[in-house]
Amino acid sequence: MITVFSKFPLRSGLDRGTAVAEVLETVGWYRRRPGCIRKYIALNWDEGYGYGVYLWRSRAEAEAFYAEAVPVIEAQVGRRPDITYFDTPVVLDNADGVVVVDGQVVERFEPSAAGPHGASARA
Repeated sequence: MITVFSKFPLRSGLDRGTAVAEVLETVGWYRRRPGCIRKYIALNWDEGYGYGVYLWRSRAEAEAFYAEAVPVIEAQVGRRPDITYFDTPVVLDNADGVVVVDGQVVERFEPSAAGPHGASARA
């Protein structure tokens, strides 16, 4: 698996509500994207940057996506995002209760209520 950090500048005057609304407008583009396992958006207001943090099944799938996405991101924010790839051999997922090694679940355990939706979402 591959983790990718995509760093881009936040527009001057952008507020959290607008940023969230703009990200939600792009959700359909990422749904069912071949190889995209997870996507997070992180906003660093102090430094004026946003980050897309993605977990991909393979680097080839990630690179195919960014070949298409970088020009779109550049048009939105005014410059090319900085893209960094990381080999991701192990993932611990407390929300789903799994440990994944090289894309294969090697351990299952009781999901944590500390996950993004809490225990009540699974009840």
